[in-house]
Amino acid sequence: MSGFEIAGALLGAFPLIISGLEHWREVAKVGGFFWQVRKEYTKCRSDMQFHEILYKRNLTELLMPIVDDADEVAYLVNNPGAEDWSSKALQERLEGRLQESYDLYMVIIREMNETAEELRKQLSLEKVNIQSRLGPPEPKRQRRSLSPQPPSKPSKLASAKSKWDYETFRIKFSFNEPVRNDLLDQLKEYNGRLKKLLSTSDKISALQVTTPAHVKQTSTLEAVFKKAWKKSDLLFKALQKAWQCSCQQYHFAHLRLEHRTLPEICFEVILMFVAPSSQTNISWSWRELQCGQMIGCSFSQKLMKPPNAPQPSPSPPNCTPAPALSPTLAKQKKVVFTTSLPIVPKIELDIPIVKLCQLLSNDECGKCVGIIGHDDETYHLHPFNKRNRLNDSGPLTLDHILSSNSKRKLTRRQRYSIALLLASSVAQLQFTPWFRTGLTKEDILFFPCEDNDCGVPYHEPFIRQGFPRHHPATSNSEANDYNFYSLGILLLELCFGQRLEDHPIRKRHPAGAGEAKQAFDCVAALKWSQSVSDEGGDDYASAVKWCFMGANSSNQSWRREVIRNVIRPLEMCQEHFKTATVS
Repeated sequence: MSGFEIAGALLGAFPLIISGLEHWREVAKVGGFFWQVRKEYTKCRSDMQFHEILYKRNLTELLMPIVDDADEVAYLVNNPGAEDWSSKALQERLEGRLQESYDLYMVIIREMNETAEELRKQLSLEKVNIQSRLGPPEPKRQRRSLSPQPPSKPSKLASAKSKWDYETFRIKFSFNEPVRNDLLDQLKEYNGRLKKLLSTSDKISALQVTTPAHVKQTSTLEAVFKKAWKKSDLLFKALQKAWQCSCQQYHFAHLRLEHRTLPEICFEVILMFVAPSSQTNISWSWRELQCGQMIGCSFSQKLMKPPNAPQPSPSPPNCTPAPALSPTLAKQKKVVFTTSLPIVPKIELDIPIVKLCQLLSNDECGKCVGIIGHDDETYHLHPFNKRNRLNDSGPLTLDHILSSNSKRKLTRRQRYSIALLLASSVAQLQFTPWFRTGLTKEDILFFPCEDNDCGVPYHEPFIRQGFPRHHPATSNSEANDYNFYSLGILLLELCFGQRLEDHPIRKRHPAGAGEAKQAFDCVAALKWSQSVSDEGGDDYASAVKWCFMGANSSNQSWRREVIRNVIRPLEMCQEHFKTATVS
């Protein structure tokens, strides 16, 4: 039994203890001495209810940040035997939430469970004579009516023994009060420790998010970025595979850029159907989705039959059923056994080839549109509404915002925040289909909030990628070099709030095209970067300098170098704003 399952099992111990107390009360009433133990009984029962409520609140506070739905948290707390208590994904989230205090937290849970079991034994009824007196009298009357002989009166010895049992029972309840109180004090201490551990873990997590430069280790952040890199790559391939429609070239995915510092990965994606003007009859145009592993989602793992005995699986409720696997794909997913081994059922994720375009046209899919996947990774698609649908003008681009004729001017804090997001995204998305060429300010998009009072959330930029049937081939080394150079130019432009092409230094060189333009841009950017230290400080200047002069495409640990030389300095710039606010 995992630590998380023990936490759920402990929830079920409290009702058993309270039930034992109720039995004590019934015994005392039958024995006629309840008035003598009423005070002890009332105190013990209220103490148990208090510790049960406190433990439930501790668990609720523990689960709220790691379970997406508040109703799911309530379900877990109120159902100790639910299958979700054995969820591996939930166990991993719990470990991430408690961090290094996880093992100690589970030790306290186990000790608390042992204490609760001891308390339950203290309140258990062991005497048969006492238990029989608690039963209803009807069976006795039935036995008297069926027996032809008159009922025999209990002997004096039996009456004395029964009276002695009750007296012993009363004495045991009264004299065991110190033992019960000691066990209750232990429950109180354990609950207090759980609360303190959770409180300190939350404080540390908050510090890790707000001051990652001081707390987060580079290796930890690198592991998070590698995980995001793999999952984002597979997400795009899963979307690519799921379209299965003739209008695929008109579909676009907008991925939100995030500076991830925690291992839990969930992507925000906006899918759009941008049809040509000649095609007016389209089934959908805009879908906001959260893509990732969703605990408690109705789409779950199912037992599939082996290939030689196929059976149709039921389609998800309210959604369009997907077609069966094609013969080619079936061959790819087939598991081959040697002739000496028996054929056994194969556990697979129930992910048929979905026609995503068709599913997105259905507005009645509820909480989950469906599941897409590639290789061994799966993504639940959960719709949500956060932003306004675009009109004919399209989203705002960073290029437009930084232009001289833009009415929207970013503050320095906003510009530095975007700079950190872009640098982090390069470390996460390099060599994925999301970044096929160098990142430019035309690629950075902003969508207005659904709430008009919110305006434009500049801390939530997106990049856009299409799904052409034939992708242009780009070498990894070229993409690597160009992305770092283009990142350096973006950092420059965000530092000064001005586009490179509008700067006098760039205007001294020809506009150029293709590789010539890239060369002229780099020459002008290098000259301009000499002024960064005076404008943005040494930390920002070191980040820009590395993009132009320190990057090495042959370095196998390029991601770690980006974290050390670009992301860390930009995080320090963010910290300067927080320090200035406090002072």
